[in-house]
Amino acid sequence: MTTQSAIRACPVSLPVFAWDRLAAPVFEPHLGRLHALAYRMLGSHADAEDAVQDVWLRWRAAAKDDIRDATGWLVRVCSNICLDVLKSARRRREHYVGQWLPEPWVPPVFPEAENNLIERDGLGQAYVMMLERLGPVERVALVLHDVFDWSHEDIAPVIERTENNTRQILFRARRKVNREDDRDPTPVPDSETANREQVTAFVDALIHGDLNALIGQLAPNVIMHSDGGGKASAAVNPIFGADKVARFFVGIWRKNPVYDIEFTAVDGREYWVLVREGDRVATAISMAMHQNAITDVFIHRNPDKLARFDELGSRT
Repeated sequence: MTTQSAIRACPVSLPVFAWDRLAAPVFEPHLGRLHALAYRMLGSHADAEDAVQDVWLRWRAAAKDDIRDATGWLVRVCSNICLDVLKSARRRREHYVGQWLPEPWVPPVFPEAENNLIERDGLGQAYVMMLERLGPVERVALVLHDVFDWSHEDIAPVIERTENNTRQILFRARRKVNREDDRDPTPVPDSETANREQVTAFVDALIHGDLNALIGQLAPNVIMHSDGGGKASAAVNPIFGADKVARFFVGIWRKNPVYDIEFTAVDGREYWVLVREGDRVATAISMAMHQNAITDVFIHRNPDKLARFDELGSRT
């Protein structure tokens, strides 16, 4: 596949712009990295694609001779664009119906050469939801430092702070994501994505209507998050506690038993339970774990966010 055809095959809407034979060969290998970065920042594929498209426009217009580190320049510009979007995204979500969850990470198809450039940590629901506790500047700083391994010195100009202020921002961000405060100084470790065996055990208990087995799979302080976006039925508020979450699932199952269930691993990391109605995915469920217990359950029912699972199926 040529450089030009690779960009034309990419879901990011670059083809609407005139082909630039000098700008594209340098930009193309960074598409995956930039999309994964923007997704972590924004929790939305559409917003991530818009951000990458904006980076492309700025790259085409930039004076290339003045740019010594193309990767650093592109990541820095993408981070600044995401920072601007984040400042308005929270206002938009005030009008979102029910709970908001980040879109499931279903990676776009990029040229094979990019596989080693897409950092794969921090793409699960638990991590992106964790980032929701942060302000825009904290979020950008934490992702650049912890996922992309940028130094405080490199992050400082991106967020327009001094290096010392950047250290303080990162310190505060970690306290927030670990739910630390003066009353509870003990950090809560980040949840891990549940593997297939753990997810299967949960579904088996549900199918058999075994309430005690379900409760045994859940951490005492488990949280169930459900996103219907006003377009599908979903719990309006989070549900807390093992007993309430287990009873919710059993109650729903008894009223509407499901027979078309499949398991899928997205990008080889996050396992999802997909419930189909006809030829479309109607519900997608993933889970986060800590110490062999489910700490978070994420239920997607907003059809706008489930469409990418259908796209994933069409690739296989």
